[in-house]
Amino acid sequence: MIKENKKNRQEELIRKMEPKIKKSVRTVPWQYREDVEQEIKMKVMESIEKVNTYDVPTFFEYTQKEKRRREGLCQDEANNKG
Repeated sequence: MIKENKKNRQEELIRKMEPKIKKSVRTVPWQYREDVEQEIKMKVMESIEKVNTYDVPTFFEYTQKEKRRREGLCQDEANNKG
């Protein structure tokens, strides 16, 4: 399940980047374009492997954490003044 989801995300990203990749390889001589395009896609896939998105907090988790952090800073500042 996780591998299938990961593969779907990779394919979706490649599909979204396809127009930009095609545009970028226009500057490459025609006989190398297919190879360069394939290489770009492989590098994108490798980059996805390096990024771990499982530990990214949701927006709500992040805002709650920041709120607690700021409250803690305000309390620390009040304690240092007193």
